[in-house]
Amino acid sequence: MRTTAERGYGSAHKRLRQEWAPTVEAGGVACARCTRPISPYEPWDLGHDDHDRSIYTGPEHRRCNRGAPSRRRAGQRATKPDNPPTKAARAPHPTRTW
Repeated sequence: MRTTAERGYGSAHKRLRQEWAPTVEAGGVACARCTRPISPYEPWDLGHDDHDRSIYTGPEHRRCNRGAPSRRRAGQRATKPDNPPTKAARAPHPTRTW
């Protein structure tokens, strides 16, 4: 398993999170992802850009930050192909064999 520093959460990340902590704990910050306020002492993460982990976006609700990858994957699956197969081209529905 990779260390936190190897995953991009080294000393610079920790330092920036410590700088944000008093403002977040005072209730003065909106989530960088959903724009709703982060309540004092609510679990939060220091968010980063989805495409470039070296760019920090600011504090985010923990659920917004950690749910982003699965929402992104779900959005990719939900896209329809340009030429969906016709009904005749689809595989037949399997029947049960007892």
